[in-house]
Amino acid sequence: MFSATTSQIRDSHLVLYLKSHPLQAFGFAVSIISIVMAIIGPYIVPHSPTLGVPGKHLLPPSHEYWFGTDVNGMCIFSRTIAAYRTDLVIAVVGALMALFIGAPLGIIAGYFDGKSGFWGSVSLAILRIMDVIQAFPVFVLGLLLVAAFGPSPQNLIFMIAVANIPGNLRLARSEAISLREKDFVESARAVGNSELRIAFHHILPNAITPVIALLSVVMGFGILLTAGLSFVGAGVRVPTPEWGSMIASGGTTMITGQWWPSFFPGLFMALTIFGFSMLGEIITVLIDPLERIKLSSGSDT
Repeated sequence: MFSATTSQIRDSHLVLYLKSHPLQAFGFAVSIISIVMAIIGPYIVPHSPTLGVPGKHLLPPSHEYWFGTDVNGMCIFSRTIAAYRTDLVIAVVGALMALFIGAPLGIIAGYFDGKSGFWGSVSLAILRIMDVIQAFPVFVLGLLLVAAFGPSPQNLIFMIAVANIPGNLRLARSEAISLREKDFVESARAVGNSELRIAFHHILPNAITPVIALLSVVMGFGILLTAGLSFVGAGVRVPTPEWGSMIASGGTTMITGQWWPSFFPGLFMALTIFGFSMLGEIITVLIDPLERIKLSSGSDT
């Protein structure tokens, strides 16, 4: 039994894909490590990520402070690791909100597109509202929302959700438009299902897969947007560990040669965003039946 289980794991589509794509395998490993660090990071850091030590400002990397210290005397390594939780929680919750709001609205906008009646009007109204949201550059929209409601993690989550709802909606809408002409929809209508039940009970489950594949990409975008807003002072603020605010506070010292306060959080942020972008690519490949057949046939040869 053990050998059979090991063989199944070795020959799984995921393992086969990662074996033949080293760059994606590296990104997958980075994304898994990022998730683990978000869970355990604050508990394993050697120093407090929020308290500075007097007299230890801007110390270079050493055996005591691996990444050095910042202008407030705080350990950069501890803050960089603890920032995983801050940035990933904001990005994950915001991305999930965008998924859970955008996908159902996209189903309505797609399934009832071009139809008359109440739901046809709702479909048109949804599209017009999304057009208004997408008329604003994402970063400008984020600044407007944060300026209106104040800089806080909760408002950043709301901003990420609002900024990414249109993308989820339009992807779900395109799937719904293609699926509503399928035979199973006609069969469901023939046995007496209401149009709304067909949309959510039959169309939504079949249209949600590519939207879920987009989730990891939205998470990476959420991390970047959170860091960008924190960099300009409109996001998470010191002493809460967050990569964007760490880069901003370290940017003032780079001109005098203290490069480490910005370099290390910037490096970890870039790696994390890269990891989640690769994870999205992996999910997209694995949910495609044709790609799975190619992987299986490749392993057989």
